[in-house]
Amino acid sequence: MDDDDPEWLPIMYGVSVITGDDPDKLKALNIYDESIWKACNPSYGVILSARKFRAAARTAKQSEAAERNFRWLRLNEWISTKDVGWLPVTLYDKSQIGPSPKKEREAWIRDHLEGKYCFGGLDLSKTTDLTAFVLLFPPQPGLDVSVALFQAWRPRETVLEAEQRDHVPYQDWERAGFLTLCAGDMVDYRDVIDAVLDASIRYDLKALGVDPYLTDTVTPSLQDKGVKVIAIPQTMTGMSPAMKEMERLIRARAMRHVHNTCGRWCFGNVRCAVDGNENMKPMKDRSIGRIDIIVAWIIAVAVWLLDQSKPPDLAEVMQMREYHL
Repeated sequence: MDDDDPEWLPIMYGVSVITGDDPDKLKALNIYDESIWKACNPSYGVILSARKFRAAARTAKQSEAAERNFRWLRLNEWISTKDVGWLPVTLYDKSQIGPSPKKEREAWIRDHLEGKYCFGGLDLSKTTDLTAFVLLFPPQPGLDVSVALFQAWRPRETVLEAEQRDHVPYQDWERAGFLTLCAGDMVDYRDVIDAVLDASIRYDLKALGVDPYLTDTVTPSLQDKGVKVIAIPQTMTGMSPAMKEMERLIRARAMRHVHNTCGRWCFGNVRCAVDGNENMKPMKDRSIGRIDIIVAWIIAVAVWLLDQSKPPDLAEVMQMREYHL
């Protein structure tokens, strides 16, 4: 309204009202104090149950993204920034499976993963940065938990410049088997195609998820070789369900990964955008370093979720249950 209306009396509640958005007061405020919850929510304990509030507070303590939503949606705090960190790298460290040394790691992969079914995720760079391919092995006979296996590429010719810019030892990581340095000044997509085709031979690759962007040359070549390719857009709709499922499984120690220090670095770099419905997606332009391996991991999980949601094949069901026509 343009003019003051003496019959209109707005009453505002929230952290912003309590603190006046003073940075020092906001920093000193204990957002887990129940008296603050009541001050910010006149319907606390009536419409908003204390039990649900406490559950939301416990979730908020586990990640920056969850805390942001708690402040915004529960405490009515104006949040100016739209990007937040995702999961602490300590969770990544606790979810390793198998040994760390290269030879022992490769032997573990042969003994525990070869021949098993999996879903892939591919995140292509613009040929000059990190490109990543991740295989996700769901629980199955001989595998009690989900396991992620990482591969990555970057150009060799610009590696010294990249090491200075990113402050990471790409050449050491190549020697340790964590990524491949391609000849020349760009990633050769033929190497990526060969890696996917090799994976389809070594493992039972059910489907490969790709970002529709930058995959025009790769997708036809893979489809011609019989690889099932599924487009997974890097949008809230395309990424959020997989990110939430990954977080749930990682926290439950049900999503593990084969040791890869480059993957650990990417995991720690992730920043994500969050909307009012608590949907999220990784943000490459807001993250503090490369996150391509994690993006490929999320894409692989998205393909797995799509596979779980599809209706069962009638012929397979009849065969499993020994039905006869």
